Amino acid sequence: MASKSSSSSNILAIIVVAALAFAGGFLVKNLTGGPSGDSDKQGSAAAPSAEGEAGDSSEIPIGESPIKGPKDAPVTIVEFSDFQCPFCSKGEDRLKKVRENYPDKVRVVFKHYPLPMHKQAHEASRAAMAAGEQGKFWEMHDKLFANQKKFAEGKMKELAAGWAKEIGLDVEKFKKDYTENKEQYLSKIDEDMSLGKELGVRGTPHFLINGEALSGAQPYSKFESVIDSKLEQANEMLEGGVAKSNLYAEAVKKNFESSGNKGNNKKPSPKKKKTKVENVPVSDDDAMYGATEDYLVTVVEFSDFECPFCDKALPAVNKIKENFSDQVRLVFKHRPLSFHKQAEGAAKAAIAAQMQGKFWEMHDKLFANQKKLGEDFYVKAAKDLGLNVEKFKKDMNSDKVAQQLKNDTKVAGNVGANGTPTFFINGVKVVGAQPYSRFESEIEKQIKLAKKIKEEKGVSGEKLYEAVVAKNKKDADSAAGGGNKPSPSKDKPAPKVDTEKLTIGDSPVKGPEDAPVTVYEFSDFECPYCSKAKDTFEGVLKDYEGKVKVVHKNYPLPFHKAAKPAAHAALAAQEQGKFWEMYDLLFKNQKQLDQSTDTYVGYAKELGLNVEKFKKDMKAAADSNTIKEDMAMGKEVGVRGTPAYFINGQRLVGAQPASKFKSAIDSALEDG
Repeated sequence: MASKSSSSSNILAIIVVAALAFAGGFLVKNLTGGPSGDSDKQGSAAAPSAEGEAGDSSEIPIGESPIKGPKDAPVTIVEFSDFQCPFCSKGEDRLKKVRENYPDKVRVVFKHYPLPMHKQAHEASRAAMAAGEQGKFWEMHDKLFANQKKFAEGKMKELAAGWAKEIGLDVEKFKKDYTENKEQYLSKIDEDMSLGKELGVRGTPHFLINGEALSGAQPYSKFESVIDSKLEQANEMLEGGVAKSNLYAEAVKKNFESSGNKGNNKKPSPKKKKTKVENVPVSDDDAMYGATEDYLVTVVEFSDFECPFCDKALPAVNKIKENFSDQVRLVFKHRPLSFHKQAEGAAKAAIAAQMQGKFWEMHDKLFANQKKLGEDFYVKAAKDLGLNVEKFKKDMNSDKVAQQLKNDTKVAGNVGANGTPTFFINGVKVVGAQPYSRFESEIEKQIKLAKKIKEEKGVSGEKLYEAVVAKNKKDADSAAGGGNKPSPSKDKPAPKVDTEKLTIGDSPVKGPEDAPVTVYEFSDFECPYCSKAKDTFEGVLKDYEGKVKVVHKNYPLPFHKAAKPAAHAALAAQEQGKFWEMYDLLFKNQKQLDQSTDTYVGYAKELGLNVEKFKKDMKAAADSNTIKEDMAMGKEVGVRGTPAYFINGQRLVGAQPASKFKSAIDSALEDG
């Protein structure tokens, strides 16, 4: 048993201007997708479930989203919804009737998709998730839809606390979870919205019925028609030998149509499912098990110690260890998900244990005690394993461990390991807690291929790994018609832009002039996502003192009426050397922003500005082309909404977690 080291994040919060999800008149499209589960908890990446359950899909994952209905239901409805959307309320009436008429045939999965024009929608989602912590997501869900007009005026926490009492929750715990878990809940919302965007969701409500899309609060007859057709299809699949645990995933494959075909009335010709192949670099710091010298197959696992699906994958991983330890090199890489509070700490504990030769022992303890994860548990586990506890604690908090974790996270992003668990078997991507048979068949196939290449080329070890991955990639490209990489889309902006298209001009700048990293920020003072991103980004900047220069560009969105006047005020403050002070004040008072000059004059007084000059400069800013030029530059580099960041040209869109900003800045620093 070899135990080497272990090395060792939807998109985006989207600004959707789409109140067009009204009832009726929406097309039914074939989409792809979905996952499974039976819980009010919210969580990580999707994966097929145990026998007897309808399973999950990696394309439209259920993950840990709230589910209502039996685990073995042959039809899964994934619903993207907004608690403040009146059409979503009508959609809920349709789903209620669906559940009444198909009690043992349908399960409903809720995904959060709060639209930006609904000011209380995010707060409502947080209330539902806080109730979910006590197993009452759906009860709070019903209360929220029944009281849309009440909470639209604000005071969500107070109102929700009252409803929490009515549905039998521990109210103090509810209020604590609502407040303290804010970042976790917002991250989950961002994850759902990112998935929705990928699947072609443009407004709410939006339903995916075993992968077939139904948009808007359609009449019940439309739901009934689609469900009946999917039930018939599911029965045929089961009779044809599809395992119940793979039913949902297989149904999704049959029914999903790429959003790129949206609006095309011709039914697209069927496409072969593309095999994803990536050459995942293996480091000497990675924890390894099995054949670490003369290996034929490399299995790289990206995992999260707090992820329940990673725990479900353990039996299959252990069987790989038992049955292929002489031919397979198993490599563990860390991919702690942002909404799992203890995942990063657990990963650091595992790496610290690895430094004393006990990675796999700590690995097993962490998974066996997922609900106990925390600082005290890590120390206790270290004692139980006979580690030097003082060294363990010191290593846990060391720069070396932090860097190893950062390295793994960066690799995960580079190879598309966006959820957990994600495996690469000689580069072939396998997502989720798949049954052991799925791993076994792929490993046996790879052993055969590796033996052939080893004999033909006379290579072994790392060179053999690279050669086999290259062959798998070539075969995948060939099978997909040369399309292992998606064809470029005119509508999808490039991930990196030509930095010559970004110029500072007279824009406000903070940070050293010769900083190696320049960040262009396109922002809107009335945009809630910009406010959230500002707080996160400024926290990140503290770790990069002297290394980052920030350039502000105004990008006021047309439906934010106060955004332009606020930008004029900021530019007027810039004339007196107080742009960034006004910038902070505007975001701090975001909910009070309006179109009145008096509002901004009040802020100017607060900053000690010359008020007469400020008023004159504010009018001059309104008459100038400064904002138009900023927006023209933004459009040229593909800005579609706010906030949008360009870090040495690398695009980062939305209110991303700190890890995303850090990864982009680190990458820019490494590239010089």
